[in-house]
Amino acid sequence: MEDRFKVHVEEVDEVEIQPAETALDEAAYRLWRKAMRTGTWDPAGVDLSEDKKQYEDLGESQRVYLEAFCGAFYNAEENVAVLFCPWIMASGSLWQEAFLGTQLVEEYKHTDFFKRYFDEVLGPEKRPRALANPVHDTLEERGKRLLVALNGPKEERTMRFVEAVTHYQGIIEGVQANTGYQIFLDVFARKGLLPGLSEGFRQIQRDEGRHVSFGLQVLRHYAHKDDRYARRIREMYEEYLPFIRRRYGQKIKVDGREYDTPEEERGLERLMALYERRMRDIFG
Repeated sequence: MEDRFKVHVEEVDEVEIQPAETALDEAAYRLWRKAMRTGTWDPAGVDLSEDKKQYEDLGESQRVYLEAFCGAFYNAEENVAVLFCPWIMASGSLWQEAFLGTQLVEEYKHTDFFKRYFDEVLGPEKRPRALANPVHDTLEERGKRLLVALNGPKEERTMRFVEAVTHYQGIIEGVQANTGYQIFLDVFARKGLLPGLSEGFRQIQRDEGRHVSFGLQVLRHYAHKDDRYARRIREMYEEYLPFIRRRYGQKIKVDGREYDTPEEERGLERLMALYERRMRDIFG
C-alpha cells in the first residue's frame, strides 16, 4: 500500500487532567492554546479513495456494521454541533468561552468529515442504518435548561453547567465515543483497512482529547469543591450508564435481516473499563 494510504493503528489518548485546585480559566487557556497549535486539520484534505475500494471489497456483514457504526458517529457529531452553544454561554468566563468555542467549530468539522465519508464512500442512503444512540436523546433538553439558568441564581447556573458537562464531555465523549475509537482500531484499522477513516478518527480523537480534558477538569474541580456537585455527577453517570451500554453489542437489522456485531467489538467490556477510569479521573 502506498504511504499516502497508511493506516494509523496507534491509540490516541491526549486526555490531560490537572490537579483539582487548578483554576478552570488556567486549564481553559492552556487548552485554547493547544487547539490553536494542533486543531487545524481539514476534513476535505483526507484522502478517501482507497476506502471506497476497500469498502466495496468488504464482506456483507462488515459493510453493514461499518455503515451503522459510522452513521452513529455522524448523527452524534451533527446533533451536538447544532445544540452546543448553550454550553459556551453558560461557562461564564472569557477563556472558558474561547476554548469551548473551538469545540463548537470542531464538532462541525467532525460532521463535515462524516458527511464526506457517506457521500464519497458509503453512500448517503446508508445513514439511516446508524446504531441506536439513546444518550443523545435528552441533549436538546439539557441545552434548554442551561439557557433558562443563564438568568437565574449563580448556584443554579453552576449546577446546570456541571450537569451539561457531565452529560456531554464526561459521558458521551469521555466514555461512549472513546470506546468507539478503540473498537474501530480492532475491527478495521489493525487489519490494514480504511486508511481515510483511520486518519479521520485519529484527528477527531485528538480534538476530543481536548474536549474531554476540559470536561473532566470541570467535573474534578466541582466534585472536590462541594459534595452536592460530586453527588450529582455520580448520579448522572449511574443514570446514563444503561443508555451508553445500549450503543454497543446491539444487533443490526437491514431489510428484514439481522446481523451480529463483530466478535472483536467487545463494546461493553471496553465501555465499562472507560467508565471506571472516568470515575477515577474525577474523584480519585
